Amino acid sequence: MGIVRKQSIYSSIFIYIGFCIGAINILLLFPRYFSTEEFGLTRLLLDIALLYATFSTFGSLPITLKFFPFYNTYLPPKKNDLSFLTITLCIIGCILFILFSIIFKDLIIRKYQARSPLFTAHYHLLYPLTISITFFYLFESYLWTLKRTITTNVAKELILRVSVTIFIGLYFFKIIDIEQFFILFSLSYVPSLLYLLWDIRKSKSYKFNFSISSVTRRLWRKMFSFAFFILTGNVLNILSRTIDTIIIASQSTNGLTDAAIFTIPTYIITLMDVPQRSMTSISIPIISEAWKEKNRAKILMLYQKTSLNLLLIGLLIFGTIYLNADNMVNFLGPTFAPIKEIILILGIAKILDLGTGLNSQILLLSKYWKIDFITNMLFVICAIPLNYFLIKSNGVIGAAYANLIALSFFNSIRFIYIWKLFKMQPFSLKTLLLFAISIICFLLIYFIPTISNIYIDSAMRSVLYIGLFSFCILKLNVSEDISELLLNFKNKLLSKL
Repeated sequence: MGIVRKQSIYSSIFIYIGFCIGAINILLLFPRYFSTEEFGLTRLLLDIALLYATFSTFGSLPITLKFFPFYNTYLPPKKNDLSFLTITLCIIGCILFILFSIIFKDLIIRKYQARSPLFTAHYHLLYPLTISITFFYLFESYLWTLKRTITTNVAKELILRVSVTIFIGLYFFKIIDIEQFFILFSLSYVPSLLYLLWDIRKSKSYKFNFSISSVTRRLWRKMFSFAFFILTGNVLNILSRTIDTIIIASQSTNGLTDAAIFTIPTYIITLMDVPQRSMTSISIPIISEAWKEKNRAKILMLYQKTSLNLLLIGLLIFGTIYLNADNMVNFLGPTFAPIKEIILILGIAKILDLGTGLNSQILLLSKYWKIDFITNMLFVICAIPLNYFLIKSNGVIGAAYANLIALSFFNSIRFIYIWKLFKMQPFSLKTLLLFAISIICFLLIYFIPTISNIYIDSAMRSVLYIGLFSFCILKLNVSEDISELLLNFKNKLLSKL
């Protein structure tokens, strides 16, 4: 757990810095200096590009993550053809994406013309955005296998958001106009992509071998079978996670405006995702190696500890966010009034997701990896009709309920599979203790009378909740990892005094 904890902490620091920059973009700059339609367009372009990019990787990511240990063990770097193979797959995927988007362009435009005409006028921006995200995904997976996860998180969470902030600044100072801003936004992944390439070159760990190796000849059938199912599963998974914005823009009454409103709580809830992202990126190669060594005890330990730690941090963050939801609405204005209810619903959904820990990675990297495909397919089968009908009947709130129902169903199935197949489950009595602490602390702070100044009120509630929650967690030693981390920090601080 040492390397997971260490890299997770460093990664989380950069992710939180990036999140703060992103929060300035999403909560302050976009709502203030762009119309809700323009703001909504950036979200819709990004969600559709993420979906297209997942398809365009063409199975290269799961191949890299699953089979890198075999290539690394049985081949010297100069004979390793894995990087050449995966780049070729990405190029093929991008060509297919371009053909698909051209063939179905008229159909897509017809679906969005009535409620989101601004999107149809900027449909072409999907091409540079999608292609840059595709290769970003690929090079990110390279660095994951090398356990250089800090680099990938700096690129994705920090450099990407700083780039967007710079583009907004150029627009604010009238150096560029709105059309030039949208063009630059479509290139926002390029600086991060270049940073990953620089780090890969610096590591000198990846060599490009254009001849087919003995490992590829022996494993190619398994590799492509694995890649096909996991690619399909990943496409279905990202579709289920982006379908809300995509359907809101085409079916909700206010189109891109409602998409912009939904973006605010969605982004805020991603704060709860930060520890999961950093833990996932460093845990993937460890789980892959553990399955290769048939070390189930190591996987179970990782499963239980990550579940508890993710829940702990998630409940701390969610409690702090929801205690300040009313102040957030007052700050943003009445147009964004629905975000309080959306935050509550999406927050509950995210807590359920965090509590099941690394269930997706455990299944994906095991011999039962096809279950990942099946569960992703079920997720989409559940999410698409739920989003469509609930958004049509309840507007933007319907998207939040669809997310909660689909995510609960999705994680329940994965939990059952892991329990049945491996006799593993992530929960303990400390999980119940953790929930009890969070609920009691939240209620004690929630019923404190409000202060008219929203900034003072938010600061007071945040400090009191975080302080009370942290005190209880440490006093009752709910998480050994968190207690050890804080103790080490305390000792280092005292040693310098």
